[in-house]
Amino acid sequence: MATSLPLSKANKDKIKLLFDPYITSHDDIIGQENLNDLLGKYGDVELEHYKLWLSSSNVMNAMFNLALIGRSEAKRLDIIESTPKYVATENHKKALACLEGLHTVVITGEAGIGKTSLADQLAHHYMASGYELCVIENDISEAEGVFIKDKAQVFYYDDFLGRNFLMAMEGRKDSQILGLIDRISKDDSKRFILTSRSTILNQGKDRSDLFSLKKIDKKEYEVTIQSLTPFDRGEILYNHIWHSDLSEAHIDVLYEENRFLEVSKHKNFNPRLISFITDPDRVNSVEIDQYWQYIEDSLDNPKGIWAEVFDNQIDDLTRLAVCIVTFNGGSLAENSLRDSVLRIASSDGLVTAANRTSAFLKMLKGSVGSILQRTVESGNEEVSIDLFNPSVADFLLERYLEDDGALALFFKNLDTLASLRNLKSLHRFGRLSDTTYIEILKKLSDVKIQTEKYVAFPDYVLTLTELVLGNSRARKLCDVPRILDCMLPLLVDTALDAEVSQVATIFSAGLDHNPEQFQDQIIEYIEAASPGASTLDQLLMLERLRRLVPKLETNEDTDLQKIIQAEVISYWQDDPAYELSLGGVLDDFRPGDEDGAIEAAWDFVSSSLDDFDISWEIANDIVDSLDIADILQENFIAEAKSWAGDPGSEETDQTNDLDAAIIDLFDRD
Repeated sequence: MATSLPLSKANKDKIKLLFDPYITSHDDIIGQENLNDLLGKYGDVELEHYKLWLSSSNVMNAMFNLALIGRSEAKRLDIIESTPKYVATENHKKALACLEGLHTVVITGEAGIGKTSLADQLAHHYMASGYELCVIENDISEAEGVFIKDKAQVFYYDDFLGRNFLMAMEGRKDSQILGLIDRISKDDSKRFILTSRSTILNQGKDRSDLFSLKKIDKKEYEVTIQSLTPFDRGEILYNHIWHSDLSEAHIDVLYEENRFLEVSKHKNFNPRLISFITDPDRVNSVEIDQYWQYIEDSLDNPKGIWAEVFDNQIDDLTRLAVCIVTFNGGSLAENSLRDSVLRIASSDGLVTAANRTSAFLKMLKGSVGSILQRTVESGNEEVSIDLFNPSVADFLLERYLEDDGALALFFKNLDTLASLRNLKSLHRFGRLSDTTYIEILKKLSDVKIQTEKYVAFPDYVLTLTELVLGNSRARKLCDVPRILDCMLPLLVDTALDAEVSQVATIFSAGLDHNPEQFQDQIIEYIEAASPGASTLDQLLMLERLRRLVPKLETNEDTDLQKIIQAEVISYWQDDPAYELSLGGVLDDFRPGDEDGAIEAAWDFVSSSLDDFDISWEIANDIVDSLDIADILQENFIAEAKSWAGDPGSEETDQTNDLDAAIIDLFDRD
């Protein structure tokens, strides 16, 4: 029998006695606790019966993370589909050893070398062992939303400093990434796989103090994909040939005079390129007698692959769509892509009012699977469009970064935060000149910083305003009085709907421009925003604003300061070990160094508190609450694991006659 009421042992004894001899064991009596245990074990039952959701934190958590769950399921299926072509090279062994020893691996390497393929198959290894795949795409907080203690989970963050570089570096996101790495390193049920281009990771280290302080910089978590061995290359080519549905005639071309050896040894060999030249959707239209020339041309001039596709194999509408996705900096909603493409296409006469919708749908049908990819998020049914291959973006960036008119056109027809982050990133890394960047900001500010645009796209307009007013050269070119007159009243009305850090930049510009005019608006904003400020970052930015206002700066002992002091103390008291870990304060201390560790911890805590005029007695209380001996023991264990899991300890066996080995691999008998 079963009941939704809680049952004690005494209750079950009475029930058993009442139903004797039909109930012979307590196991036949199911109470509330037993039901909850069963629902936890069979989560699919809970998902199918909505009335169970209302009191279930597990299912409510799933509902709030539908995008991640749907994305992870799609990725899981993609990984399984791509597995037959994968070759487990020495890099696979090194990365797996790193994951086993440290629970985290950052896979670095240049474009096309196989970072994502390696990461996919590492995830596949753990999926086969019962781990749940959790794919992070936009923000590290997505992982926090689904992190379940003691549940076997593998977190996957592809290109975490590429398209998402600015998001990773700004707003303390670097500390969040490192904080998650720290948590996972201490949890045997978790694994964390990240990928990044080598150049981007190095830039991340240069720009993030935390990356410099923590183990990312010490290379304890990194596995860099070096040049593949000739035999690795042979295996990769072999798997692509025999698992790609190439026609027998095309395969014969590669076998003629052992041409596969030439391909394996080519200086431009990389897995992405091999995938391209063995893709039947592309090469089955190539005449057999032209296929070898096609392969040679592709290997000798990899960029020419996309030039041929872009210039000769797609129409104008598809070219527009590919450019919009590229300069957005990543995938965007299908509706947003449609609006952007059709605005440009209508003005250029590529579509009419009568055929615009059908033309867009026809374009998608022809391009998805060849140069674009379409993803439907399960649960919320949101549809997004991305590039089919990341190397398309590399090709288009090189082509258009000197074309100021085209760049302005693409960015003016995007209303996404991602496009602004991409614009800023291109400038920050020197790919976009100062002159071009400022000119684009000016053109955007003229048409985008408007009241009606703010109502429709508040985050976009606010971020654009911050970019314009935060750049001294842009301020000289743009109509700052108009921007301020438009934005400041809107910000006062919406209070904390916007990021306080962005608001501070805009108000600071207002004060620089006309102190008398904007002081009262800033005071009004502080008064409106203070009651709703719930985070320390928000409070600190409000305090920064307060100190900018001459009318307020003489009043040192304010209610806002007292609130901030209380929040800072609460923050430190909540988890001081975590903050010390992020700063790497105790990383070099081991058991036996307790006195030195305590002194280092006190120096760090007291210095941090002193910035807020908080007394050193509070620092004493915080340091006293730390279990220093336990922290030092964890340091010792982590160091031992890193030695045990050193991914560089194994040597690759070398084959004396590599050509013979590769020829033997390709033997058809």
